[in-house]
Parts: sequence; structure tokens; C-alpha cells
Amino acid sequence: MSSTEFSVLMATYGRDDAVHLEQALASLLEQSLPASEVVLVEDGPIGDASRSVIERHRARLNIQSVVMPRNVGLATALNAGLQHCRHEIVFRFDSDDVALPQRFASQMSAFETVPQVDVMGSYAQEMDSAGTPGRIRSMPLSHDEILATLWACPLIHPTVAYRRSRILAIGGYRTDLRRSEDYDLWFRCAKAGMRFANLPEALILHRFDETSHLRHAFRDALERAMSGYRGASLLGMPLWTRLACFVPLLRAVLPTPLRHRAYRLLSRFDPRRTGPGV
Repeated sequence: MSSTEFSVLMATYGRDDAVHLEQALASLLEQSLPASEVVLVEDGPIGDASRSVIERHRARLNIQSVVMPRNVGLATALNAGLQHCRHEIVFRFDSDDVALPQRFASQMSAFETVPQVDVMGSYAQEMDSAGTPGRIRSMPLSHDEILATLWACPLIHPTVAYRRSRILAIGGYRTDLRRSEDYDLWFRCAKAGMRFANLPEALILHRFDETSHLRHAFRDALERAMSGYRGASLLGMPLWTRLACFVPLLRAVLPTPLRHRAYRLLSRFDPRRTGPGV
């Protein structure tokens, strides 16, 4: 196998929007460096519309379906998909996002240039449910910067590519977590001595708008806060970072119409931001 071969790992389930799935898969066809395979986990039964989208793109994208008999949640679905990925470099991608044409080429080139990196993300540009682009979400770039802000989750999961063997060596994603499986994973990667990096360019359009906060219940926010606290404690991070993991929990107790406003306000103090204009 050549060094440019890699897998894309995705998951979809019955409530996903088939139009968004179509846009996600279509964006993979526009890559300047095509993926070797797309491992697509069907997390329980999916609708006819999504099935049609997958079949329409199967041959050109070399889609390898992993079918779960029932909905098992993202973490379990991704672990199942990882077992079926044939290549060492695995790109995560969400079924409602859009990959910009240079995404795979940029990250694969960076892996070859800096071979000691195990987990590599990038910036992302937000878009609303209609696909209208919004602000660019920036992240710390170097390993040391990422490690210092790990409590704030300085990696955007659907932008990340990682070395499959290293992720499997620490047991993959924790399956008892509902929504913070990536957050928890980065702490365990750090504990295992893995190296991080982010590229300073937006490589995906990430679907995020005012309704995004409606999908996160209080228990999800509490789980994320506790995952951050445990992870920061695991790494021996300062007490203030452990307590800071609970700040986003305050947003979850606000009335629904105020949550997005609070998100924008708190983002001004986000330690992950890097530089003006982003």
C-alpha cells in the first residue's frame, strides 16, 4: 500500500437529513486527493432516501458499509468502523458537513512532513442548516498549545485525521459516553504520549447554527463537563482548568432562546482562539 492511501470514517443514523448526507458525500468526490475508501457505519436502520444517496455514491467513493442492527450511538459505531478501516491514516468526517477540496491533500501532506504527529485537525468554517457559510472557527496549532488547552477541547472532531493503530491501542472511543466521546479520547491520547497538531486553514464547512444548542440536553452538558474534569485531572492540569470545564454547563441551564447568545458571548474568552478576525 502506498503512503497516500487512507480511510475516511463516517457514521449515519435514521434521523440524519438525506440532503445533508448527499452534500457530504458529494464533497468527497471533489477532493484533489481522493480517499482510498469510505467506511460508512449505518448506526441502526436508515431511511430509503439516505439508502439511495449511499448507493448512488458507493462505487465512485468505494463506500464500505458497516451495518449495525440497531442504533448503538456514535462512539460504538465509530469503534466498529475503525475495525473495518484498512489504512493507517483515518480521517473522521460527519455526515452533515462538507469537506473543502483540499482537505485530504493538506492533511496527508502534513502527516508526511511531520511524521511524529498522531492526531491532526484543522480550522473549520461554520455554516447554517441551509449551507450558508459563517465564521471561521480557529484552534491552537502546535502540540504544546493544544496540550495546554486540552481542557477546552482544541480539536474539532470532524476535521481530525489520526493514526488508526495508536487509537486502537488505547481502546478507541469510550462507549459509555453519549456526546463527549471525542473530548475524552483526546485526553487519553495525551496520556499515552501522542502528538497533536492543527492546520491553520478551514478544511471543512461545519454545520452549526442557533438550533445546534437545542440538541444538547443538560445531562449531555454535565457529561461533557465531567469528562473534561476527569481528563484534566488525569493529566495533572491546574485546578482552575478542571473547574473551567464546568463553565459551558452554565449555558445549558439558560432558557433556550438565550443559549446561542451566551455561546457567542463566551466565545470571546475562548482560549482556543488564535489571532484576530477569526
